[in-house]
Amino acid sequence: MTLVTIWWLLFWTAVGLCVGSFLNCVIYRIPRDRSLRVPLWSACPHCRKRIHWYDNIPILSFVLLRGRCRHCGVPIATRYIVVELTSAMIVLLLLDAFFIGHARSGLTASSLRLTEQLANDWPIFAAHIVLFSCLLAMSAIDLEHYWVDIRFTNLVTVAGFVLHTLWTPRHSHLWPRPLDTTAVVSIFALCGLGLVWVVLTCQPQEDEPEPQGPAPEQVGNGPAVGTIQSLPPSLSAPSRMAGWFAGVLFALLLLALCLDATEQVSLRYIGRPAPILILFFFLVLSENTVLRHTDQAIVEAIHDERHEARRMVLFEFSLLVPALVFGLIGYWLMQGGGELPGRVGQALDHEFSLPGLAFMRHWAPLNGFATAASGYILAGAIGWGVRILFTLAFGKEAFGVGDIHLMAATGCVAGWPVVAIGFLLCCPLALLGWAATLPFKRTRALPLGPWLALSFLIVVLFYDPILRLPMVARSVDVIEWIFLRESQAVNFGGLP
Repeated sequence: MTLVTIWWLLFWTAVGLCVGSFLNCVIYRIPRDRSLRVPLWSACPHCRKRIHWYDNIPILSFVLLRGRCRHCGVPIATRYIVVELTSAMIVLLLLDAFFIGHARSGLTASSLRLTEQLANDWPIFAAHIVLFSCLLAMSAIDLEHYWVDIRFTNLVTVAGFVLHTLWTPRHSHLWPRPLDTTAVVSIFALCGLGLVWVVLTCQPQEDEPEPQGPAPEQVGNGPAVGTIQSLPPSLSAPSRMAGWFAGVLFALLLLALCLDATEQVSLRYIGRPAPILILFFFLVLSENTVLRHTDQAIVEAIHDERHEARRMVLFEFSLLVPALVFGLIGYWLMQGGGELPGRVGQALDHEFSLPGLAFMRHWAPLNGFATAASGYILAGAIGWGVRILFTLAFGKEAFGVGDIHLMAATGCVAGWPVVAIGFLLCCPLALLGWAATLPFKRTRALPLGPWLALSFLIVVLFYDPILRLPMVARSVDVIEWIFLRESQAVNFGGLP
């Protein structure tokens, strides 16, 4: 059992490092509008020479090359090793929270071995790996270019719907699953959004005139905040010291998990993720202190669009009207009485028996789909509500559309309560980070994506302890009293 547990820890460590290595390619190429397929190999951003496979092994190659390119001898940016270590630590933290420390309700009982736990709950674990891998890439891009590529959020959303539809074991009833009314309203609202998407997709696109002369390299799918130069990553941040410190914390985390999972030493769960999360906070903070031309460009873009801000969000609200109408229709149907609500409940809970797969012995695909739909709709509604209300109030863009897509995708995987609590946590974290960067640079621009990602990770890792906090518990009681007096509308999961 000890050897099997250690093997799983090393396996998921390798997965995290390999994912981080690929994310480095994504972070470098996508903002520069370069293909991820051509070329398939990596190249030095300074001398452009191909990097051989033995020089591209995560962590090990960096150490053996002493942090320099084999061909030109130019230092390799510490960002590469930090992204790889961060990816590996996130995977290990999720593995710890779900299967070792058991900080999240709705998963397999702790009495089973790690292999059996993974066999039962690997879909939800894989969905969270996809989520936070994309959040890591989006955060790195947002810190440098102030935009969120919705292709990442689309990938997370698809993964959330597919893997939640597969994962519906009976022990997952403590996961934040929707009750009948919420499920129907969310699915109807999702149909309304789908209708708008079809209409917008089918509209003819106007051809833009080609620019005269050589055009500078544009930012992928980001907002028009200027152009970027095809330059190598900065060597200033994060520093070499931050890279080595991350390596030490990574080694200590892996050692602590090996000792605790094999029952050699009993360690408190909170002591394992806390130092890593503090490190992530300071890494985001250090990246925010770097002076970039996009700092002023995004401020000017928001200033130039201020006269159209209210009109813009009113147009966006009109696109959400079909989802609101469809959702109200679903609510009306569920409150109309008769046999329909009961039949809907039976359909949601209807199980198929697939005994050959441990995680699909009690498969209720409609319930899993409704779980993803409710998380997507409710989390997205929080983001759209903040954007529309504060933009109308202040007359300038108050919240980015990319951040709303990020919140909706997170809700699709982790559940809308994670997004609601994480958004409340993000506000003081972001303000603290902004205040800490004032001595280094004065700018009104603040990339919110990294702070949202960090907040969501904190909530996922400490979900059950957070819900047991007195203030949070009282807030949950109030919400349940408002929504559950006469109808089934909300279920946080993990509550008594």
